[in-house]
Amino acid sequence: MFFPRGKKFFDLYEELAKKISEAVALLEGLEKDYSTLPEVAQNLDRLEDEADEIVHKVIEELLYDHTRVTEEKGDIKFFVYNMDNVIDSLEKVANRLNIYRIKDLPQPLIDFLPYLKEAATQIELGVSSLKDIRKNDDVIASCCVKINDLENEADKVNRKWLGKVIGEGYSGVDDFKKMLALKEIVDTLEYTMDQCEDVANILETLRLKGQA
Repeated sequence: MFFPRGKKFFDLYEELAKKISEAVALLEGLEKDYSTLPEVAQNLDRLEDEADEIVHKVIEELLYDHTRVTEEKGDIKFFVYNMDNVIDSLEKVANRLNIYRIKDLPQPLIDFLPYLKEAATQIELGVSSLKDIRKNDDVIASCCVKINDLENEADKVNRKWLGKVIGEGYSGVDDFKKMLALKEIVDTLEYTMDQCEDVANILETLRLKGQA
């Protein structure tokens, strides 16, 4: 089998995938109560640290796993790095909202949230299916397709909001600063979806190698 045989590896992958869903849920909570932003930013920072710890554990386990060739270890390393990058990007969104003192939840984030939430769900499902790649081949394949479709739809949201943000007139320095802040948030949301797609691409790679 392609993956390391130890149950600990799969537990770590699943734990990391769950952190993505937790991170999205924290951002989603801002729709109900935006005043919780400082707390949400703090909790996302904690999640980011926890995700980094999981990645570190996976890398440490790989160092002592002599059943894998270098290429296979590289695939697994990038797999967990990309999941970690999703969490890092979600933390950055809350961080920027907090640092820039944006008073209301930006509409671009509201528009991106359904795609982020569904992508997180599909990542978690795909990752949990890795324990038996051959049995769950159809499930993993479906997850990859759905995540790629979600990223394509999110691209449309990104283009719409970039057009609005850049195209509006700005009367002074303060307005221009708000534009730059909003553009960074839109860019970060798009990057987050790109990272979700990267996770799907590596899931697809692991799926194909797991059939060998």
